[in-house]
Amino acid sequence: MAPFTLIEFLVIIVILATLGHGREQTNRTACMSNLRKLHSLVSRFSSDNGGALPVGYQLGQKQFNTTLYSASVNQYVLIGKLLANGSVQNPRVFFCPSERDTTRAYNTKANPYPVRGGTNLQGGHATNPLVDWGSADFPSNPIRLTNIGRVPLMADGVGMPKQVDSRHTDGINVFFSDGSGCWVSREKFATDLSAGSSISASNNAMMNRI
Repeated sequence: MAPFTLIEFLVIIVILATLGHGREQTNRTACMSNLRKLHSLVSRFSSDNGGALPVGYQLGQKQFNTTLYSASVNQYVLIGKLLANGSVQNPRVFFCPSERDTTRAYNTKANPYPVRGGTNLQGGHATNPLVDWGSADFPSNPIRLTNIGRVPLMADGVGMPKQVDSRHTDGINVFFSDGSGCWVSREKFATDLSAGSSISASNNAMMNRI
């Protein structure tokens, strides 16, 4: 077999790049669809619980806003409550289809689903870190849908540059409390994002800015 010519090699690269771009566009659309479904489930949860929303963060660290099951308190938390009450038919809705980080992807050795004893479950989507759940089953003063106006409610989980790099790379999907969604390019939050390199309460102010 004759070796590829330079032109043939370049054509192959272009084809692969085009296929990769098309796959990412499909994943980005699927990701937004996940957020839309989660919004519907969260709204139903709110209706069934006096307006309370299962959103926030855990244990004083706002980057813990992607947790679905916390091994430290041995319970489902945040939007993981939707898994606990059996209202979710397909658990993949909690995970970004572009995710390459095995600690946040669906049912990997590092992030198994169903939950196994002693292991946290992290989702691909984050909730707005408006209230600290601490180690409680539910916050004593939860955020209520009727009190927050139009604010980002859920989005792709980001708190560090690597969490953007492992998904859509150049931006994130965001879904609002009023049921609308949009794409936010990375340049809109990249400066704030660069301040955080670890999960720490010291980065809470950065999460507020994001």
